Amino acid sequence: MSTFEMHKKIPKRYVLGLLAFFGFFNAFMLRSNLSIAIISMVKPTIHISSHNISIIQPVGYSWSTKTQGYILSSFFYSYAATQIPAGFLATTLGGRFLFGTSVGLCAFLTLFTPLCAHMGPTALIILRILEGFASGFIYPSLHFIWSKWAPKDDKSKLATIAFSGSYFGTFATMFLGGFVAAHWAWQWIFYLSGFSALIWTFCWFYFSAESPSTHPTISEEEAAYIEANLVHPVSRNYSIPWKEILTSPPVWAIIAAHFGTNWCIYVMFTELPIFLSRTLGYRVDQAGVLAAIPWLPLAILVYVTGIISDRLTQHHSTGYVRKLIMSISFIVISLALLMVTLLNANHRALIIIGIIIAIGSCGPAWAGFGVNHLDIGAHYAGVLMGLSNCVGSIPGFLVPILTGYVVEDTHIKREWDIIFIVSILICIFVLMFYTSFASGELQPWARVNTDEYQHVLNTPLASRDVSQGAGLNENNIDDLTDRLKAEIQTEKPTE
Repeated sequence: MSTFEMHKKIPKRYVLGLLAFFGFFNAFMLRSNLSIAIISMVKPTIHISSHNISIIQPVGYSWSTKTQGYILSSFFYSYAATQIPAGFLATTLGGRFLFGTSVGLCAFLTLFTPLCAHMGPTALIILRILEGFASGFIYPSLHFIWSKWAPKDDKSKLATIAFSGSYFGTFATMFLGGFVAAHWAWQWIFYLSGFSALIWTFCWFYFSAESPSTHPTISEEEAAYIEANLVHPVSRNYSIPWKEILTSPPVWAIIAAHFGTNWCIYVMFTELPIFLSRTLGYRVDQAGVLAAIPWLPLAILVYVTGIISDRLTQHHSTGYVRKLIMSISFIVISLALLMVTLLNANHRALIIIGIIIAIGSCGPAWAGFGVNHLDIGAHYAGVLMGLSNCVGSIPGFLVPILTGYVVEDTHIKREWDIIFIVSILICIFVLMFYTSFASGELQPWARVNTDEYQHVLNTPLASRDVSQGAGLNENNIDDLTDRLKAEIQTEKPTE
């Protein structure tokens, strides 16, 4: 069997899931590269010459901890602000275009990071703000794509395949970034991640499609299966029910879960390399490897939990499964962070174990609330993801700024403990709120109004009553199809 024939036999929704995985992989490389590079950008570098003489190169940039906090947080200013417009644009322009363009534009901007860093912190902050704006369309656009591509039984699996790519990307950046900075130069961290994401962008636009009906090589069987098993068909005309969405308790439960999970993630995402290097005393290459390790179990658990969730929902209600997974996840996160807080800096191995458990346990949480948008919102999932990711991105800029003010001396662990305690309190509040108000059922405001076709479908021919449709045959089906097309054609002039 040739490679081309094998490609044709692979279900196209899984090909799309693989492309989305690498899309998130590259997007998070672009997002996390500064967290590991900044250690070498502001720290003296020690080189051993051929004569075993230590040569210390001076600090490249003398940025204070507060300045570093503003630089690390600047990406998320515009990223958070674009989430709600991104959800709206995904429903109008299409998710495929926005997803690919978002990653590609951010990759292009990333290539200018060394130049902007040389110009000064202001230039670098402006560049990171532009990168955050470019990246702001990733989550909402892909959620809108899944509303067209993900059958009910594959919903969690496909979504979590893509989500796990973000943490594999973070793992790769942290793991390799330390070696690149130590043995090459920190500038190459940005060049390598930028070019990798540009290559992915070309692959995305070549192999992906907006929906099964527009995919050039999808089989008729798969297209029919997907269309028949979507959570709810996409209406031809609908407006976004903002009032109902903003007053819906299940929506705010998702928003709270998104905020709480991202708070824990961004504490480690932006600050962990600095904590390992300066507080625990590891070299930059060692800090990179250790900072990478926790993201691997997180990525694996996101995917594994997605599979488990799909199986559990076959025997239990979706709401029960989402709440169960969130409860286990947040309880373990809180206990792990408590362990890290109580240990002193001499117990480096135990602290790292606690950090690995805390970060890894965020994976099941993402597999829980991360697909909850599709459960309750169906074709409004992109809008809901934009709304929740807007609030959920606030920790991205709040954590580095707060850390910059609280942790004035990055070598003192007790100052870091304040950040960990705040994280524990947030986890407790979020868990209580989510388990009280979350839902797994499609909400009334998300249901498509089918009254426009009711005068066609309310006939014995189209009835679900078997006794009334006993005479249904191929000719009758064709007749019904022709009548439905005629009704649509007569409505077009008035639209």
